[in-house]
Amino acid sequence: MSINKPLYFVTILFLYSILSSCALLYNAKDKNKPLTQIDRAWLMIEVAKGALHESDATGALQTLADAEKLAPNLPELYHVRALAYFAKHDLQKAIHEAKQAVFLSPTYSDANNTLGKLYLDLGMYSEAEKPLLLASEDSLYRDAYKAFTNLGILYYRKEEYKKAQTSLQKAVLELPQGACVAHYYLGHIQLYEGNLREAQKEYDQAAQKFCAGFAEAHLAIGMMYERTREYDKARRKFLEIKQNFANTKYSDQAIEQLKYLP
Repeated sequence: MSINKPLYFVTILFLYSILSSCALLYNAKDKNKPLTQIDRAWLMIEVAKGALHESDATGALQTLADAEKLAPNLPELYHVRALAYFAKHDLQKAIHEAKQAVFLSPTYSDANNTLGKLYLDLGMYSEAEKPLLLASEDSLYRDAYKAFTNLGILYYRKEEYKKAQTSLQKAVLELPQGACVAHYYLGHIQLYEGNLREAQKEYDQAAQKFCAGFAEAHLAIGMMYERTREYDKARRKFLEIKQNFANTKYSDQAIEQLKYLP
């Protein structure tokens, strides 16, 4: 991935403006108390997060390298670096960084969830389970729904459907309006058990409100209409996917499904 040079330049200026402002604030309170190296490292980590938000993983890694020189033992630094490598599709390096974050802070739930998700993506289910359980069991973890969702996917792929259903339902309880992926996999489980109407309900939930951009869920809805012989609804849904998700694999799949409708 090439560096977004204008963005990186603006980011650096933003960083130094923050550092200067903070330095002035510190000086106003105590002329003998300058901004510490850890303070500067924290600010750089925030800048790296901003770069990731702008899809500039390379810029994030460059900023984190500078932050590491100032404070090499901050677990958050390694977690953000793991996310940057994930954005660059380098899962092995991402795992290495996430493991370092967990090593420095074993109860760091964001890092445990990230580490578990990375193992899950690589099909390393035994390694994925422990960090995901640790994250899901943290009552103070605001994003516990992510860990429950990842656990549910893990158990689903291992064909442990009851455990998968339990974890996914907990994800829905944690975040009722945003557990898109949890509803999607709950739909898969209902479909596996032959409960077509219940599967349809779960897929519908997976595409509601905040989940409206979840293309896989829309495609599943269309295929459920096809399965239940509601061909007019299926046709409308596939045409909707073709329009709303143009030039994606989901649009291609919808077009292909349209060919087989009576």
